[in-house]
Amino acid sequence: MREQLISAGLWDPSNPNNPARSITAARQVMRRLAVRFRYQGQDAKGHYEYVVYEPQTGSTIATGRGETPAIAICRAALQARRRN
Repeated sequence: MREQLISAGLWDPSNPNNPARSITAARQVMRRLAVRFRYQGQDAKGHYEYVVYEPQTGSTIATGRGETPAIAICRAALQARRRN
């Protein structure tokens, strides 16, 4: 996932951290996008879901689901980047 984030311009390749393994680093990815996001909950399989939304309207821009919160945030960021 780190390489995908670098390719999308959401992570600095000189930073050795992996955002998919650290919720703090994953939040840095969202700060780079300058978007709002929130925790949506867990599905029946226990996967975490985060939603990127438009602050003015509250409409969903992107969603990300993953086995950990960090993975879910990173997937939401990648989807939001593709839509921008």
